[in-house]
This record gives sequence, C-alpha cells and structure tokens, in this order.
Amino acid sequence: MTDFSTIKKLFHISEPNGFTTDEIQSVKDIFGKLPEVFIDYYTELGKIQNLNHTQDFLIVPERFQYFQHDDYLIFYSENQCACVWGIHKNDLSKSNPPVYISHDQKEWNLETETLMDFFTAMAYLQAGFALDFTCDAFYELEPNELDFISQNFANKGVSFTQWLGGINFYGNHDDDVIVIEAKNQLFYSSNTEEHFLEMDKILSKLGTEL
Repeated sequence: MTDFSTIKKLFHISEPNGFTTDEIQSVKDIFGKLPEVFIDYYTELGKIQNLNHTQDFLIVPERFQYFQHDDYLIFYSENQCACVWGIHKNDLSKSNPPVYISHDQKEWNLETETLMDFFTAMAYLQAGFALDFTCDAFYELEPNELDFISQNFANKGVSFTQWLGGINFYGNHDDDVIVIEAKNQLFYSSNTEEHFLEMDKILSKLGTEL
C-alpha cells in the first residue's frame, strides 16, 4: 500500500474514505491496467471532499467517461477545466508514473516526475484553501521576501513545474502550508490555530495584498 502519511497529517485524516473495488473496476474497464499509486489513492483517499474538491477536482469513477482521450488517462481537472492532468497510456503499467498537464488536450507537458509527487503537491495546493485556518488574501512578494521564506521555512519537497507558472510549497509543520504561485504570489494555511498564528505573525508583514 502506498504511504500517504504526508497528506494524512496535513489534513488530519485518521480514517480511509475511498472508492470501492467495483467503482475502481469501472475505470479499469475504460483504460485497462491502472498504476498502483492511482488505485491506492482512489481506494484510501478518493472520497475526501476537502482534499479532492475544494479548489480543483479529482475525477471520480462515474465521470471518467466524460474525460476520455486517445493517449492520456485524465484524472484531475482545474475547477473550470482550464487545464487537466493525465497519465500517458504507455505509462499505465508503471506503479508510479509521471503526470502531464494540458490546456487544450492536444499539447501535453510534464508536470511532476511521479504520480505520488502530483498527489502530494495537489494536496498542498488544495490545503491552501481547505484547511481550518487560512489567510484572508493573496500577497505579491518582492524577491528579497521570497528569499526570506526559503531561508526560514522548510521546502515541502514537491512542486508544480507548469501550472500557474510553477508552484512551490513551504512550511515548518506537518499540517501547514505556504503556497508560492507564479514565483511571487503568496497565501498560506494550517489545520492548527497555533501553527497558523505562528506563520501569520511573520507572513502577514510581507508583500502587497492583491
């Protein structure tokens, strides 16, 4: 079973809430073999709403028929379908394949090296909107302020290389996240009030509110 402990700690998930074997079989019936990480995620975390549907959305088994593509298994979509993320058909036999992004379903670009990296990065992005304590606005940072964040907060170790000009994630606790979009736009959240106030005391003094 794939280790999703980072995501579980971030969202304070204590119990699995996913799709059944029969529901996942309906996806297999369309695409054939599915990656191990894909099956494990859908089985363990697929039905957790704030993780999978707060901002962008995980495509649920009954909706795959509307996202069919000749070359890609499309499994995640931006909230207004401005872009989608998928796994190339030649990679479906891999346990932890790369993930690609497309804005028109014609041109595809590598987003993350692995599916696990994608699910973790997306969890951090969703967390920016979904956790119990969030900042009230987006802030535009100066270069020296970006350096300050990278020097004072731990890099979460995953990122988006394509979406919104690249997105990076920082934070010093398991249940918090600082989101940096397009290399200079900041927002942040935590599932613990103490950890949020710790961040907010520092970060609320940075940047210009957008």
